[in-house]
Amino acid sequence: MLLSPAVSQARSRLLGSILALSAATHVSQLTVYGTGSDTVGSAAFGVLYAAIAAGVFRRARPAFLAAAILPAIGGLLGLYRLVAVHPNPFSVFHPILDVVIVPLAISLWRGTTGK
Repeated sequence: MLLSPAVSQARSRLLGSILALSAATHVSQLTVYGTGSDTVGSAAFGVLYAAIAAGVFRRARPAFLAAAILPAIGGLLGLYRLVAVHPNPFSVFHPILDVVIVPLAISLWRGTTGK
């Protein structure tokens, strides 16, 4: 089912904003925890999320797909980090965001045309 332009725009803004928040908090871990490999990996996901957010704000359909796939992977890695590598508040916060990001991104990807 195609989304109306108004609904698509509102959801895109929401998704882009959540991705931008997630990007900022991912990268900010470098200042909190230093440059350990798990922190650098998490910050790299933050950089990817910032790029995806830019595409989402432009309502580029491939960005919706990327916003569904990468945060799903990142959320699983974040949970692994929480349990096995470096338990911290970011590793709780980010998967919660991902639970919102992924279905929202899927709904936008499915509800837009492939122009």
